[in-house]
Amino acid sequence: MLTALFLTVLTGFCFASISMILSRIAHNRISFFQFFTVSNLTASAAAWILLPDWSLFPGISWCKVLLITATVGLVNTASQAAFVCSLKWGHNGLSAAIRNSASMISMFFALIFLHEKISPINFSGVFLVILSLAVIAVFGNKNAISSKLKQWIPAVICSLLFSGTYQCLLTATVVLPESDRKAGIIIPCLLFFCSMGNLLASGIESLYKSGNRTVFQFNSDIWKVLFCWSGIALLQYFLLIRALESMRKAGMASMTWPILICINVMAFSVFCRIKWREKYPVTTIIGMAGCVIGLIMIIWGRK
Repeated sequence: MLTALFLTVLTGFCFASISMILSRIAHNRISFFQFFTVSNLTASAAAWILLPDWSLFPGISWCKVLLITATVGLVNTASQAAFVCSLKWGHNGLSAAIRNSASMISMFFALIFLHEKISPINFSGVFLVILSLAVIAVFGNKNAISSKLKQWIPAVICSLLFSGTYQCLLTATVVLPESDRKAGIIIPCLLFFCSMGNLLASGIESLYKSGNRTVFQFNSDIWKVLFCWSGIALLQYFLLIRALESMRKAGMASMTWPILICINVMAFSVFCRIKWREKYPVTTIIGMAGCVIGLIMIIWGRK
């Protein structure tokens, strides 16, 4: 259990590192989809070199692996697009809070399909984490609810559902045959299909964006950030797959995503406070304290 929790915590900090890098490029007028296309493709190329065990390739169930990883790539891109639209058309805090609650979907997925059981303390901890994240998102953002409710509501619902589906699909990789998981092909395939999904989104984006926008042209600083992001993304998926496998063996796969999202939000909030000098209201401090208590309840409930 300690190994599983350690891997999950490390993965959470990788998630936060990704968010920190994205906050860096957010100040530049570039397409996130174009950035993700190139960075995921770069990470995929590195993964194909570093991870596969070529001796195990003859026994791989390619249909299963390609089906699940291709679906993850498309759903991940759809989730990103829906979240961006929900931020554009409505309350940013509520949009983030609703999206973060997708970890409840993945939790129930593991409870039903992986036949896990959780204690009342576990469930209370997860609920407290989700509630605390909602407090941080809603009360830490001063944006008013947009008048574009007819656009925002479908976007935020899609963001929730796609995010939850993405988490469920990644959790489902633990039920692939052991030979497929040991062959080291899941991560390269995941990154490749995420790149292809973002390439498709980049093409759609270019059809609706007006003006002379550069296509896949980044300055030297962005290229440096891109390669850094690719390395962390590769490490993130490497740790995530192992964290999910370890958490399943410990009977805690249902707890993985609530812990990951909680650590991601808390670590990124601390980064923004230090790097960007953002000031947080008392409600944000209370929300972060609630996250810590919720994590303790999740871990304690396993004893």
